[in-house]
Amino acid sequence: MRTVAAPDGAELRVSVVAEQRDETARTQTTLLRYERHHGSDSTIEERPWILHWYPRGQFEKLAMTAGLAVTAVSDPDGKPAPADATDLLHFRLQAT
Repeated sequence: MRTVAAPDGAELRVSVVAEQRDETARTQTTLLRYERHHGSDSTIEERPWILHWYPRGQFEKLAMTAGLAVTAVSDPDGKPAPADATDLLHFRLQAT
């Protein structure tokens, strides 16, 4: 759980309620609980956060369609990623 104070003094919280990963669909759904507490007033909402990951080539095509060019691809350590890398990749994009 993460907690922070809002400018009006309310306590804001966010926490993970559940996670579900689907390797075939390439998605991970995280159910998040958002809370706002201020005096005797409380609001609590739960919302899904869906993360979808793409194969490198498909992501590059999506970027190009959006008017972006891939200028660099690196691994989590910041080193250039080989073309056949399938782990987490960082893309540097530039508007075309």
